[in-house]
Amino acid sequence: MDMGITRVEKNIFSQNTDEIASELVQSLSNSDNSILLFKVLALAVKNNAEFVRSLDESIFEDADIFREKYVTLLKHALSQAVDVPTGITDSGVPSIEAVRSYTPKELSVFFGVSITTIFNWIDQGRFMGIQRAGSNKHNLIPDDTTYVYGSGKRTTIKDIVTMWKKEEAEHQSTIEVSDLDYHTGQIALYEDKYKGEFERTLGTKLNLTPEEETDAQVWKHHLGRQRLGFKDTEK
Repeated sequence: MDMGITRVEKNIFSQNTDEIASELVQSLSNSDNSILLFKVLALAVKNNAEFVRSLDESIFEDADIFREKYVTLLKHALSQAVDVPTGITDSGVPSIEAVRSYTPKELSVFFGVSITTIFNWIDQGRFMGIQRAGSNKHNLIPDDTTYVYGSGKRTTIKDIVTMWKKEEAEHQSTIEVSDLDYHTGQIALYEDKYKGEFERTLGTKLNLTPEEETDAQVWKHHLGRQRLGFKDTEK
């Protein structure tokens, strides 16, 4: 029997992946069959080693996290079923091998915070589904991991990295300008956007939106770099 997946079927499955994952989690959760099915699929599907390494039993304790991982797994299973080359995205269906993972040290750069803060966030559950690695192991956080802001809003590591790279690209495009001038200029943009200095705007606000929380982190980064620049010019 020659049974293949047509392009129409592939598109239908891709469009309905979220719904399928939700049905699997909700309808089978009482008998734990959904967990068993997830494990069997995760271990059986080809080119899936990195994804499997990023998992632990804690994902089954939160239905939202479990559903997100199911969606990722189902999309990868589809990509393998239609023979999409590893690492290549076809019509919005990503390969698991294309998922990038980052160390806490790398994330500290993207978030503009210390490595200790990243580990504190892991302990606080800010990176959904991620727990501290055991002894003699290293944490690797996939870029499809959901990050929870202090306000409760969510985004992905991939979005944070994309935003950071955009900032870096803008910095490189103005490389002919001194670092002090660059950071001063970036601070001016935020002061114009929020109609005042950091200490009188986002610095005093308690409930920040995801955009404001990201802006606050980047704004503080530029302020810190500006202070260092002033110290260097005084030497």
